[in-house]
Amino acid sequence: MKEYVIYKLINKEFDGFLLCLSFDSIANYLENIEKEPMISNSKGVLLVDQLLVTGDGRNRFILCPFDNGKIDVNSIKNVHPSEDYRKLSVELLQKNFSFLHNSILTDQQKESIKKGVAF
Repeated sequence: MKEYVIYKLINKEFDGFLLCLSFDSIANYLENIEKEPMISNSKGVLLVDQLLVTGDGRNRFILCPFDNGKIDVNSIKNVHPSEDYRKLSVELLQKNFSFLHNSILTDQQKESIKKGVAF
């Protein structure tokens, strides 16, 4: 079972979206991410939502440049993306709700996800 969901985006802002599904740092499964076809066969920018790692704070979203199977960890930076990505996270978490049971999220946040409300 993967500790993340990766989603190819078709827009000009980001090339992919990754939602962490565990409380572990992305560094713990970076090698697996780099083997994903979208990452290993192209170049671009990956938006990562670390909600289950950091909570809904300023470190929640990070930007990770990648180039043919390598994520440039030295170029990772915090970003504040549009509301659309918060909505995408909620949609993906609804499909993976079992990961929320022992997460750092509050009961109110879990209820928001269940109802499809982005935060």
